[in-house]
Amino acid sequence: MTVTDPARDVFCSPRFYLDLPDAQVVATDALLRIQDTIRETLEARAMSVVYGEAGLGKSFATRAALSQVDPDLVLSLEFARSRPGPKDLRAELFTQMRLGGKMPGTPTPFDRLLLTALPRRPYVIVCDEAQQYRRQCFEFVRNLWDNCSAGRPAVVFVGGHEAFETLQSDPALASRIYIRQEVLAMSEEEVLRVVPLVHPVWAGVDAQLIRHIDTVMADGSMRQWAKITYHVLEGLRRDPGGQVDRRLLNWALDRC
Repeated sequence: MTVTDPARDVFCSPRFYLDLPDAQVVATDALLRIQDTIRETLEARAMSVVYGEAGLGKSFATRAALSQVDPDLVLSLEFARSRPGPKDLRAELFTQMRLGGKMPGTPTPFDRLLLTALPRRPYVIVCDEAQQYRRQCFEFVRNLWDNCSAGRPAVVFVGGHEAFETLQSDPALASRIYIRQEVLAMSEEEVLRVVPLVHPVWAGVDAQLIRHIDTVMADGSMRQWAKITYHVLEGLRRDPGGQVDRRLLNWALDRC
C-alpha cells in the first residue's frame, strides 16, 4: 500500500510518530482491517467507529485508508482543545467546506446551511480523537447524518474506548453504527514480521532482540516501536561504527 503524495491534505497523509525518517507504511493486520472498514463505510455512506487503546495506529491507518480519497472531500474534525462542543464542529465544517459568507450566529440557520451543502458532494466526516467529544457532539453528527437523506456523508469516528462507550450507551447512536472496528496490539508473530519492514534499521536484527524489545517496552504498539527506533537511530548517529545489539538497545530503552 503506497501513501506518498505530499500534495495530499494533512489528515490524509499518515505520519509516523516523531516523523520517523525512512519509515515505511506496512500492511499490518490493523491497517488492512481499517482499510476494509473505511471502504465499506464510504460505499454505504454510513457511520462507523474505529476504536482502541492509544498508540496502536488507529489514526495512522485511517489516514492511510483515506489517502486515495479526494482531500477536498475529507472533513477532519480533530481539535487541539479538549472537550469540543457542537459549536466547534459547526465552525470547523463551515471552514473546511469553504462555504463563504458570514458564519451563522445561531444553531438553527447554521444547521440549515450545512444540511444544504453536505449533500452536494460525497463528503466523509472524520471525527478523530473522538474520546474528547462531548455527547452533544456525537448527537450533532448523528442529526446531520439523519437529515441528509438526499446525500448523506460517510462518518468515521476514531478514538479510544471512551468514544466507543459513549456511542454504545445511547440507543439512537448505537443503532446507527454500521461497523465497529476495534484495533488491538500486534501479536508477537506480527511484530517479528512487521518491524523489520517498517524501518531498515531492523533489517537483519536477530529476532530474539526484537522479541526482547517488544516484551519489555513496546508490547505490540506501533507508536512505541517508532519511539525506540528513533532512539536506536540516535545511538547509531553518535556511534557511526556501532550496530544494533543488546548494548545499544539497552541504552535506547533507558531513554524511553
